[in-house]
Amino acid sequence: MKTIYQHLFINNKDLTWPVDIQAAAKAMAWINRTPDILEQDLTGMATYFPHWILVGATQERPLLCRDCERFYVPLDGAMRCLKCRRLERVSGLLWLGQLPIPARSEPAFQPGQERLRRAGFAEVNSGQTTYLLVPLTVRYPTEWPNQEPIVRYAKPWLKALHLPLNSGYHHLIQGGRACIFSWGQWQAMPIQVVLQQRMVNHALSLFKIVAGQRPADAFIGRIHNRAWQPERSEG
Repeated sequence: MKTIYQHLFINNKDLTWPVDIQAAAKAMAWINRTPDILEQDLTGMATYFPHWILVGATQERPLLCRDCERFYVPLDGAMRCLKCRRLERVSGLLWLGQLPIPARSEPAFQPGQERLRRAGFAEVNSGQTTYLLVPLTVRYPTEWPNQEPIVRYAKPWLKALHLPLNSGYHHLIQGGRACIFSWGQWQAMPIQVVLQQRMVNHALSLFKIVAGQRPADAFIGRIHNRAWQPERSEG
C-alpha cells in the first residue's frame, strides 16, 4: 500500500507522520475488510484537502491526550498521541480540517464575514478571491462506505453567525450536524467528494441565510453563483 503522510503545524513547527492503516483498522472494523477504501480516502484527501488530518474520536469528537492535549492518530501500530506517543483506545475515526468556501462580495454578506473575523475565524486569499475557512469534522460511520458520513460544523462558527444548532429549515440536526443527504439518497463516494459536492454548497447556503435569504431559496445549489439581493426573492 502507498504510504500517505499527514502534516500539522503547531507552534510554528511542522509535525509530519505516516498514516498507519493497520493501526486505523484497530479503531474501525470496516478497515480490516476494505483497507483499500481508506487508502483511497487518504489519497483523495491528500490531493484535494492536504491540510486535513485523520484522528481518533470518542463518539463524534476528536479525542485529545489528557497530558499533551494533542490528537491521537494512527501511528506505529496503534492510536498514539502526536507528542508523547501515548497509546489510547478510540471509538472511531474522523477527519478534521477547514473547508474553503468563496466569500461573496455583495454588501449583504459583509456583516456575516465581519462577525467571523471578530470571532477569530480565518480567511485565505488566492489571486483576487477570498475564501472563508469553515471548521468541520467528518466522522466515519461503522459501515463505511455503505452509510453516509457524519459531518459537523464547529459550534462556535455557527454561533458567530447566529445560526441554530438544530433547524430543519437550515438543514442542521443533532447539534450542528449538516443534513446533506435525504432519506435513501446516499451512494458510496469518497470523503473528498462529500466535501466538494455537498458541504461547499451547504456552507454557502447557510451564509446566504445569514445575509437575509429565505432558507427555502438558499438551499438551491444552482443559484450559488448568481447575483442576489435580500430585498427580493429569487424564483
